[in-house]
Amino acid sequence: MKNIHESTTMLTLQHLYIIEKIISEGSVTRASEKLNLTQSALSHQIRDLETVAGLKLFNRIGKKLVLSEAGQKIVSGSEKILPIIRELEAELEEMRLGKFQTIRISTECYTCYHWLPPLLADFNREYPNINVQIVADATRRPMEYLETGQLELAIVSHAPADARLHYEPLFDDEMVVLMSSKHPLAIRNTPLETSDLNAENLIAYFAGAPDSVLTKGFIESLSPQKITPVPLTEAIVEMVRFGMGVTVMASWVARQYEQTPGLSILPFRSGAGRRTWYACTRKTHDESLTQLVKMVQEALQSQDQLQP
Repeated sequence: MKNIHESTTMLTLQHLYIIEKIISEGSVTRASEKLNLTQSALSHQIRDLETVAGLKLFNRIGKKLVLSEAGQKIVSGSEKILPIIRELEAELEEMRLGKFQTIRISTECYTCYHWLPPLLADFNREYPNINVQIVADATRRPMEYLETGQLELAIVSHAPADARLHYEPLFDDEMVVLMSSKHPLAIRNTPLETSDLNAENLIAYFAGAPDSVLTKGFIESLSPQKITPVPLTEAIVEMVRFGMGVTVMASWVARQYEQTPGLSILPFRSGAGRRTWYACTRKTHDESLTQLVKMVQEALQSQDQLQP
């Protein structure tokens, strides 16, 4: 078995580029000019290459270099290898310049996704070579996915300190209450105090979880008589519409239900549950991701999205 410390025949890409240039230019002199090397330096590289290969790669006939059988074998192989390498180098350069890549995005709230498709359509027109993926699996743990490199952009309402991350404020929102239009509070039709929900069945998604809209502290301020967890927004809305309880959600999310028959939306008098949302990225990112964050800001700050 060969000792790993013994010298081995090792052709490098640099070797293949040198041979390719000598063949395409037809002489060492012209090849040296194209490679920005002196003629003696290139001749030295050829000798080194033949030493590494352990074979004669060129036969010198007068002032010309003619490929040997071994040299022809290398050229034949390099004609297959170099186009692949150049394509790879071009793709990596495009990624470096932000022209071709994948941006993975997630939010901490399933109901946030309704505004993403039109925004991504606009982004795709400006950056057609960038593939944006919505990672729904990261919805419950967007920060964890971002920190482990499985996301490029997380839209969150919490901003834990981390020197590796950058938080760009997007907008502020506040909580509103959805209830049946037949509910006594809906008939009264005035802004609510948190105490108005003391006697209610609160139907909610992951109520009380640290990363939920309805955090433990917010739940305690509402002090509902009962909490019914339901893991599907559409089911929550239907249960509320039929008078089985009330729910609380962000005003900009609730807006999509304001024309739903049988539903009423009321704000809190005190602005309870007001939050700031952030676009969170790693501190080192390219221009295309910066532009996507800017477009998210514009979409979510527009009156059409945020007015209840």
